[in-house]
Amino acid sequence: MFDAAAALKMEEDPDVQSALALISNLPLSPPEHWLLRCFVRDAVDSKGAALYVLERAAHDSGDKTHAETELRSLLEDWKQLVERFRSPTRVSAVTESLVVARDRGVCCITERSRVWWDVFGWSRPLPIRLVPPEVIAGFGDPFCASLREILTVFLTESGLDQLTDWLKASPNGLSQLRNTWTLVGDAAAAFRAGRVQILRDWVSGNKSYDLELNTCEYVLSYGIVRPFAAITNNKGQSIRSLESVVISTRDPQTMPLPSAFLFDIHSRFCNSLHWLQIQGEMQRGRPKNTFLHSCKATFRRMINRAIPALRHAWLCFPLRARELTYQFLLNVGVRIYGKMIPVQRAPFGLYIKHSPRKVLPRNEGSALRLVEQYTDVSAPQLIESLITKSRTYVVMTRPPGATLHDTINTLSYAERSQLAADVRACISQFRKIPNFNSAAICSANGGPPLDYRITDPSGPFDSEESFNSHIISQSSLRSAIHDWRHDILFSHADLNPINILIERGRLSGIVDSSCAGFYPEYWEYTKGLYGHLGLDRSWLDILSDVFEGKYGDELAAEQLLWENEDPF
Repeated sequence: MFDAAAALKMEEDPDVQSALALISNLPLSPPEHWLLRCFVRDAVDSKGAALYVLERAAHDSGDKTHAETELRSLLEDWKQLVERFRSPTRVSAVTESLVVARDRGVCCITERSRVWWDVFGWSRPLPIRLVPPEVIAGFGDPFCASLREILTVFLTESGLDQLTDWLKASPNGLSQLRNTWTLVGDAAAAFRAGRVQILRDWVSGNKSYDLELNTCEYVLSYGIVRPFAAITNNKGQSIRSLESVVISTRDPQTMPLPSAFLFDIHSRFCNSLHWLQIQGEMQRGRPKNTFLHSCKATFRRMINRAIPALRHAWLCFPLRARELTYQFLLNVGVRIYGKMIPVQRAPFGLYIKHSPRKVLPRNEGSALRLVEQYTDVSAPQLIESLITKSRTYVVMTRPPGATLHDTINTLSYAERSQLAADVRACISQFRKIPNFNSAAICSANGGPPLDYRITDPSGPFDSEESFNSHIISQSSLRSAIHDWRHDILFSHADLNPINILIERGRLSGIVDSSCAGFYPEYWEYTKGLYGHLGLDRSWLDILSDVFEGKYGDELAAEQLLWENEDPF
């Protein structure tokens, strides 16, 4: 069974760490690094896979290129093997009829069936292999010996033998039924591309998945590789990660359910499948600047320059008229773009934050005014921060681009270095914003710091010492770092991959200034990593590059506080 918790624990093994470190030092692209890491991390026996990598890289000749040559060869073989999982496989007519009867012509994930008006059958769910037989094609031939070798390492000898038994079964036998299930178009594409994993649901109480059961319950996971597009069910609702997938049959003897073992094999290849797809996208390159794109960029710049004048004219309208307009734009935005939380996209390139009067902090409007007045940073331009008797509206523009959260995996190392330089330049401008408030550490409007890192909001604070006294709840958690004196500077205070926008591989904007204010200089760095430390070091490496390796001691002191305090 593919067990994420066990995989995380295996990360602590010295051999696994050595193999992963060796892979990280190779001159490869980000997807290629991750493909080799997945070979180790997602293997049935991660330690065995790590030892295999180390053994292939070992050499006594003193040739420094030996390890790179060997691991590049391993990488090419692994990519070829992963590519076989994307092979389209025809299902025999006998198997297809049995699968349709068992699954009732309904998608096993979305519960969608062929729509009534589809006369051409475009919406008809199709039988999809869990593991294509092409995965082991030619394994008896010498030229496939290297592929068989690495698959043996990845699945273990017994695992490969079991997989071979499944895939070499009679084309019309019941074993084919256990390697096939019914999926509709988008679900099938997501499953084949590795964007969807089907994992055993031990919570449900089903322990013996390979017995002849009438019903088996699994959980769907979108994996760890971003971006992914959620699949919609038969009610038009997005299927979330870790939702249940229930598969049933009327007769387990003549129409058995798909094999949990084969689902497990597919799950182990999912991350590699997705990274292979990302590598293909990166090799195709960024879209070229077309005439239409240049026109859009020029028009956007013209609008941005005109916003101050348009804003001044708009604020001359009566308050009630502006409020009704915002309510109308919100309703239209929900219909066009769907409901969004906590900020709603609206027509005309606007985004609107809204809530009952006392719920939405007033800080963001003040922060956006400061950023617009004192910097050239690409950030939302404030249209209005409107407070009525019952509600608060913060209306702003939005810079172009997609979030770094969704695009970080498609950035080359050179693009990541450029991003770090661009963010560093923005922070340099932020730090030049003067503090006209009486308090040293405060929000942008001079009130208490509005930061979810601070568990018990208070302040503002006259000094860093009083601020430290507030955030350190136990004297035993106090570090020598807390006696240091730092400059108090304007900070965005929520730099994370969701609030950084990327367009064509370059920084295009920084959004969500709701936490912005004046904090100790290290706060921008440590807060940027708050809640974002995990297996993927991509964001950690970028942010460390932004601050050029500074504030490591401050991060260690902050992590000690994070581990001993409940943010909620």
